[in-house]
Amino acid sequence: MVNLLFWKTPRAAPPKVPTDTVIPLHAFDDRPINKSIQLLFLMRFDDVLDPEKLRSSLEKLLAREGWCKLGARLRLNSKGKLDYHVPASYDRETRPAIAFSHLQYETAIGEHPLASRLPRPDGLSDRPALVCEPDTFKSLMRRPDGPTSLDDYLYRDEPQLGLHVVSFTDATLVSLNWPHTLLDGMGRRELLRAWMAVLDGRDDDVLPFYGYDHDPLVDLGLSPDAGAEKFKMAEHLMSKWQMTLYGVRYLWDLVWNREEEAKMVCLPAPFLKTLFESTRADYAASLADAPTANGKPAPPTFLSEGDIISAYFSRAMTQRLPKTSTQTVSVMNAFGLRGTFLPADRAYVANAVWGVFTLFTVRELATQPLSALAGKVRHTIAEHGTREQLEARAAFLRSQGADMSSMLDMYGDAGMMLLTFSNWTKGRFFETDFSAAVVEKAGEGADSKKPANYHRGRPSYIQPCGYVQNFSMRNSFPVIGKDNAGNYWLVGTLRKGEWAAIEEMFKTNPNGKVV
Repeated sequence: MVNLLFWKTPRAAPPKVPTDTVIPLHAFDDRPINKSIQLLFLMRFDDVLDPEKLRSSLEKLLAREGWCKLGARLRLNSKGKLDYHVPASYDRETRPAIAFSHLQYETAIGEHPLASRLPRPDGLSDRPALVCEPDTFKSLMRRPDGPTSLDDYLYRDEPQLGLHVVSFTDATLVSLNWPHTLLDGMGRRELLRAWMAVLDGRDDDVLPFYGYDHDPLVDLGLSPDAGAEKFKMAEHLMSKWQMTLYGVRYLWDLVWNREEEAKMVCLPAPFLKTLFESTRADYAASLADAPTANGKPAPPTFLSEGDIISAYFSRAMTQRLPKTSTQTVSVMNAFGLRGTFLPADRAYVANAVWGVFTLFTVRELATQPLSALAGKVRHTIAEHGTREQLEARAAFLRSQGADMSSMLDMYGDAGMMLLTFSNWTKGRFFETDFSAAVVEKAGEGADSKKPANYHRGRPSYIQPCGYVQNFSMRNSFPVIGKDNAGNYWLVGTLRKGEWAAIEEMFKTNPNGKVV
């Protein structure tokens, strides 16, 4: 009787359309973690944009050869894998290329009860700051009945790309929604770059779409030279037993500490200038004082801004832990494969990211200079991010019985803390230029004062958030990038209460020095 009361009719997929082209998802797309994440991506423009120009230019892009794949519908095949069903053509009324929605408010953005709370880079202090909880603004980033899980795409004839525009008298919010199976951070950059070209009337500048019906990464690790080098992280690959123990600890933490907090962080430009210069100077001095290595490759001489930021936040995460702890901290930096394996004159709009792991102890993070920590991150990326090492890694994992879609390898030990960083700075999202859609107005709204980082037709604020099933985003830090005034923005998700220690570091030791 109880079963009858709670019985639900199973959801059925829409009927197949005979004229659709069916294409299997690429191996790096059809991964469990990607299937668990539905992303929302908001850009605030302090200009009035024409929503129809935004919509029609994106639809025009998705009508092009190859690019039409981005309007495909997701379906499960008989083997439980995902397929794209690409319509022969799109029609706004029957099968649109994108899910478009628009809200119009006849007020200034500063007069809207929720949108007025979006962060502005005005009056920034000289130290990092927590500026908001991005999930607060989800209702501004999507239509009310928009997808929140992979099932919503599988069991509705739902376009994978959603475009949600919220218009005010002096500003416009433009949000994209999509399942992570569709594309990664640099895939989003390729999409935006092509969209801008069409919006500007530069159709010839749109790069050809690469990988429409073939997976260019599926044979990674199978080339004759794949075993030429030994995979240098093999000894740190977690065994099935270690993964099991780690998983038990992970689940235990989620059960007993269920609440999480996502926070947007702003790193102001003046603070970063000092941090970057001092860290690089300390690093250069340490190299000058270091003894000459015997037969070993010289360490990298340059620290990127991303190296320093990931080291800085890795240190921040140890503020609440004993400084003598030998617990392993595995710092994973997302590493893009496009520059190594894919042609630069083609647009690869999919997922092409692997992780490069740097292993620390809590004691190292708490006691070593920031320059040494950033140097270790850079050394790991330089050593393990080569074509030879990536091929060796894939070959090694294949020898362990994995295929490309299941290569979710982790490095460290069962008792480690895992921190993940995904740096989108190369995507240059703050340089998104929608000036061709700006509506020229004689007058402006009450909130006409432009933010400090204003640039016509470009976003002044960007934030991601989303919906996650079956796992947690805890201890992850997507770095959104640098705005037009040089401020960095990132978002982190931590267990509830853990932000307090980081905020205290921002106030008392903002440069992250050893104390």
